Amino acid sequence: MNKKQFLSKKNIGILLFVIGVLVVLFLIGQEKEAPLAEKTKPCGRLFGTGEQTFKVMTDKPKTFRIVQVDVDPIDVKEGETQTITVKVKDDGSSAITKKNSIIANILTDNKSTATAAFVMRLAEDSEDGSSLFTTWEGFWTRNDTNCYTYMETITATNGKGDVISVDLPFK
Repeated sequence: MNKKQFLSKKNIGILLFVIGVLVVLFLIGQEKEAPLAEKTKPCGRLFGTGEQTFKVMTDKPKTFRIVQVDVDPIDVKEGETQTITVKVKDDGSSAITKKNSIIANILTDNKSTATAAFVMRLAEDSEDGSSLFTTWEGFWTRNDTNCYTYMETITATNGKGDVISVDLPFK
């Protein structure tokens, strides 16, 4: 093969095509790595800071319902403890039994759930004796991030075994 045949238009075209394909493959490989570094989004904003009170209202109130949830602090830092206070109204009940309970399931970024254990702090009868108001307090320690997902589901059970729950998304 002489030098003239090697530098023919056909061979130069093939060589340029191969170089072009290699450059495109190299650039495609680079694009796949770049988005990983760009995926960090800023944290979502919380609905407040410090202690927050959530009044729970419904257009169809039941005889047994959660009426208020206090979260202190809503912006709990990793390793710190959050206090959750839940107020429950139970019309037609004036007794506390072993069935009465409150549970909070907390959903954060990487954990499916954390759980807060509650103890009853106060039980009050209504003036006419037809309703029972109870106040419960629970704690949990944050050990996960809550940049994107941060929600608490509060579930209450009364002495009759009735169960109600409320979801509180904080982001």
